[in-house]
Order: sequence, then C-alpha cells, then structure tokens
Amino acid sequence: MTGKRLADYIGVTVRRLRMEREFTLQALADESGVSKSYLGDIEKGRKNPTTDVIESIAEALGVAPRRLLYHAALDDEDPFMQPEQLTLEEDAEEDAELRELGHLARRLRPTDRRLLVELARRLSR
Repeated sequence: MTGKRLADYIGVTVRRLRMEREFTLQALADESGVSKSYLGDIEKGRKNPTTDVIESIAEALGVAPRRLLYHAALDDEDPFMQPEQLTLEEDAEEDAELRELGHLARRLRPTDRRLLVELARRLSR
C-alpha cells in the first residue's frame, strides 16, 4: 500500500464520477450544497470530507454513499484495498456484474464508451 490517504482515493473517485456525469465543479457544488472550493480540495485530496459531505456529494452524483467509498477503496490504478478485503453483504451477483461493467467501461476509449451507453439504452427499452 502506498502513502496515499483514504481522502486521496475519495477525491479521485469524486472527480471520476463527476467527469463521467459531465458535471462541472460548479454544477456538482450546486447539486450537493458543498462549496466549489471545498469540492476542489476534496478532489485533490487536501480535505478529508465528513460522512455528511460524502452523503451530499454521493446523492448529487446519483450513487449510494457506500458505493462512493467502496469505489474509492478499489481505485483501478492504485487500490487502497484489494477486492477480497471488501465485502458488502447486500451485493448480489447482479451488483457484481454492474461493477464489472463499470470497470470495463472505464478502460474503453470515449467513443467506444458512448457506443456502449447507446447500446445499453436501446436494450433497456
């Protein structure tokens, strides 16, 4: 494990989720009620957000707070923890498949990712 703190991983995850949703920092600030400068500090790992702040950010991003923390701990490039160290009792096989899809989608080129999203939209009709 590196010298990174959990706050660093949370920041990277918030930024990734924000970018995936095409939110600007200001848009996320408006949605979450967390100031733009504080969000910027969180994304850079300079601030260690409270659970209340994590809940506000997660809700604005459309994810459960525990999901935000879970994904922060499983950062693809430099994980804080290994997958086998984290278990969520409520996770069913379907959730595991969704996580795998998310991990795979992050590895795709942006054009391929858009194609995947369009395919998913068509299949969900």
